[in-house]
Parts: sequence; C-alpha cells; structure tokens
Amino acid sequence: METERIAPEHGQLQVQVHASRSVGTLPAGRLYMTGDLRALTGLPRTHMDFYLREGIIQPTTRTGSGYLLFDHGELETLRAVLRWRAEGVGIREIRDRLGRPASH
Repeated sequence: METERIAPEHGQLQVQVHASRSVGTLPAGRLYMTGDLRALTGLPRTHMDFYLREGIIQPTTRTGSGYLLFDHGELETLRAVLRWRAEGVGIREIRDRLGRPASH
C-alpha cells in the first residue's frame, strides 16, 4: 500500500491511499497521517503519542509500511478531546464520553 500527500485544499491536508489489493477494505473519504492531525490541531507530538498510547485516539487503518491513518471522524474526535481538555475534563471522563476503555 502506498500513500501520497495531496496539495492542501481549503487549508486541510489530505492523504490518498493506493492499495494494490482490494480497495474495498479501505475506509471511504479522506485519510490523514499522524503528522497531518498534529498540523491541523496544533497538538505536540508527545501529546499525540499519549492519546494514541492511551487509546483515546484510534487509527482507522495502517499502511503496508506501518504508518497510521485516520479518517475525518477521528480528526473530529481529536478536536473534541482537545476542547474537553481545555475545559478541564480529565482523561477518565473523556474515555467515558468516547466509550473507549483504557488500553492497558
């Protein structure tokens, strides 16, 4: 599976995935790499790593090279998490709101 960065469109970065196998196994719509999510939200790498490690943010799929890819829904989830954190909501409460149990 290969990824290709597409020129920004209306301020958003886009990644297209080309699969040599079955295209039906890939989610429809835009897919973002980890760095794209960070660029769109201003999130530092360490915070993104934390949210991934804790299962707060979950990749939609993975490329053959191991890159994590996220759909637009997960981008919106990350934006909601950042709003809640700014409001002082704790990680446990965020997990409850998302219905995502601790990953370890």
